[in-house]
Formats: sequence, C-alpha cells, structure tokens
Amino acid sequence: MASSPPGMSSRNALFGPQALAIYSLTALLGGMYALVAPTLTLYLAEQFGMRPLAVGGFFVGTALANIVYSQAIARWSDRLQQRHGLILTGMSLGALACAAFALAPNYWTVLLAGLTLFSMSNAVLPQIFALSREYADHCLPPHQTTLFNSAVRACIAMAWVAAPPAGFFLQSCIGFERQYLTVGAAYAVIGVLAFIALPRIPKKARAAPAGAASPGKEIILAMAAFALLFGANQAYVLALPLLVTRELDGAAQTAGWLMGTAAGLEIPIMLLAGWLAARLRLLLIIRFGCAAAVVLYLCVWQANAVWQMFALQILNAIFVGCLGGLGITFFQNMLPGRTGVASTLFTNTNQLGNIFGALMIALVADLFGYRNLYAANMLAALLAFSLLFWLDRNSKT
Repeated sequence: MASSPPGMSSRNALFGPQALAIYSLTALLGGMYALVAPTLTLYLAEQFGMRPLAVGGFFVGTALANIVYSQAIARWSDRLQQRHGLILTGMSLGALACAAFALAPNYWTVLLAGLTLFSMSNAVLPQIFALSREYADHCLPPHQTTLFNSAVRACIAMAWVAAPPAGFFLQSCIGFERQYLTVGAAYAVIGVLAFIALPRIPKKARAAPAGAASPGKEIILAMAAFALLFGANQAYVLALPLLVTRELDGAAQTAGWLMGTAAGLEIPIMLLAGWLAARLRLLLIIRFGCAAAVVLYLCVWQANAVWQMFALQILNAIFVGCLGGLGITFFQNMLPGRTGVASTLFTNTNQLGNIFGALMIALVADLFGYRNLYAANMLAALLAFSLLFWLDRNSKT
C-alpha cells in the first residue's frame, strides 16, 4: 500500500508544494498544445488554401508519427532515473515546431515540421501522466490516486478554458507568424520551468514488479473504444471552427469560446468523477460519459444556431470529463508498475483517435459537408458504447 513519506500527511501530498507544482506545470504544458492545435485547421485552410483532404492528411500524418515516437520511448522511459529530461526535450522540440510553422513558405514545410518536431514534442504528455501517477503511488493512499489523476487531468482542461480563445485571439490580432513565434518562446520557457520544478520521485518507487502483465484482450478492447471516442472528439474539435463559420454563420473566435466553455465545465465534472471512482466502478462512469457523447453528436448534427452549441457544451463536458479524467487511471490500473507504458498506451489511443478523426474530416466532411460529419461521430460513439459493454463483461476494473 502506498504511503506518504515520513512527516508528510496525505493532505499535504495532495495539496502541498510538490503537488501544486505538478498541477500548475501540467496546466502550462497542456496550454501550449491547446494554443497551437485548434488553430492549425484555419491556418492550413486560410494561409495555404488547403481542402479538407489536405488538412486531414496533416493530422493523420502527425498522429501516426506521434504513435511511433512515443511507443519507441515508452518501455525504456520506465527505467530512466527521472523523466525530466524527456519533458524538457519535448518542450524544446515544440518550440522549434512553432518556429517552423511561423516561417513555413508552403504546406509541405508545415507538414514536415508536423511529422517531426511537433509530433515528437507530444511525448511530453505521457511522461507527465506517468510522473503524476508515480508521485501518487509514492505519496498518497490508494483511494486518492484516481482523484489525484483526475485533478491533474482537470489542469489540462483548465488550460483549454483559456488557451483556444487566446490562440484564435492572437491569430486575429497579430497573425499566424507572430502567434506561433510567441507560443514557441513560451514552449521553451515552460520546458525549463518543468525541468526545475517538477518533483523527482525515487527510482525504487517506480520499479515495475517482476512478471508485469503485457497488454492483452481487455486493454485492446479498451484501446479500440477509446480510439473511436477520441476520434469522434478530434473530428468535432477540428471541424468546429468551420462548422461555426460556414454552417451557423458565426465568427471564428466563437469556436474558441465554445472549446473554452466545455473545458471550464469539464473541471468540476472531472473532479466529481475522480471522487465517484472511489465508490463506483470506473467502467460505469466511463460508459455514462460515452452515452453523453452519443447524445452530443446527435444534437450538434441537428443544431441550427450558435446558442444551441453553447448549451450542448454540458454534454461535451460530461463526455470528456468522464473519459479524459478516468481513462488514464483505467489504463494504468491494467498495467501496474508500468506507468510509462500504460500512459503511452492511453495517449496513443488519443493519437489513433486523431487519425480516425482526421480521416473523417478528409472523407466525410469533404464528401458530405461539415454538418454531416457529426452524424458519423454519433455512429462512432455508438460503436464505442457497445465495445465498452463487451469489455464490461470481461473486466472488473
């Protein structure tokens, strides 16, 4: 059983300086991605006149590259003395990627930067999740682990409250080039802060138990369900600016406010889900979030006014709050002692979802329009819902 270090209560471990460093730096690290990713759709469409097929191809390529890079480092990352060097390296690559986006003369340069620098920079996310779980295992009682993981994930949601509107605001005020140069500088500064301030967990607390399990049938089913759900969410996020501007006659900045509204609502829902996880099965709460996704995409498909989109963000928040907040713990519980591998498998389901979502943009939106994309999202969420019931019959997680 995990216990707090001598002289440290579980309350101090949950709210003390080291925990606060994890919370704040997770928000900053997640905020950097949230400043860049949502704006890339408009950047590619408006700066270079790319059709949905090319926009989707960019996100498919970067997601595939991210899976390759993250999986390559996942196994040996659990044997490293500390994860801080990987986090600093990833943030430095993110800074270089933003500089490349700012100065790119054409689509192909942006694509190359996305396939290399930007994709490699995303290795930061599984490392911060792994470090957070290791901190929880070392400093917190077991019943607080899921709550702590949900709080860490809520910090990323907090970043998404402000970052997408800020990204679109910067884009409209100073243009693409200055926006990406500014964010690139922030990437570098925050990477250094993370290297200095994140707690260092003793290596013995992170040793994998002998004979640790390898991914099996349950985790494959979970990855398929989460990939479908993250894919639908990716398609939702990427298509939202164009749905708002072309189908609902709204302003581009409205998409940023919609994302920020959902992210703000996600925070209490994530924390509530983390508290409930000590009392209910994780899968029960995750299935509830999946059901919210089905209703969300049905309603977005039929929406005809911007105000309706704002009202629907409560469903979006329930969906992301339940899956995003508990998903990382769900995967880590399947592979105890291998937080790097488990965290990478979870984030790779997100990347597989990015591929699926980008393909939906490239094919469904290109052929049938951005509105009908959300009908395809609804079908994907329904399939994931059925997979979660199948998984439930074979799991006690």
